[in-house]
Amino acid sequence: MVNVIFCGFGEEMDKRVIARSGDLLLRVAESNGVKIPTECKDGMCGSCAVKIEDLSVNAPMKSTEEDYDAHAVSFYMADKELETLVEMNAITKKEAEIAQQFNRQTPVRLACQYIIRADILVKPFA
Repeated sequence: MVNVIFCGFGEEMDKRVIARSGDLLLRVAESNGVKIPTECKDGMCGSCAVKIEDLSVNAPMKSTEEDYDAHAVSFYMADKELETLVEMNAITKKEAEIAQQFNRQTPVRLACQYIIRADILVKPFA
């Protein structure tokens, strides 16, 4: 079980919830009354973009740092999610390349694509 902390979504929606490792972030949000905007739910529109902070890492590496982090959780990001994030200028092309090469999480993710692996803090992107 992992902690998911929603912050900045509104008074009734700012909360800490317990989720299973492997749960989809958008489903966890919806089942706990946290409204994250979404249109396609397929990683193509970018409407569900959120900022993610991994709370299980003491000193996270920058998303532009080209190296492996022995203490970080490995994250696979689908090409379509990375392309959408680059198109909407949420991350740079360089950050997308590093995410693919080093299995590193970017600071902005799509809630419909994000699989929870560790304790996280979730904030609205916009």
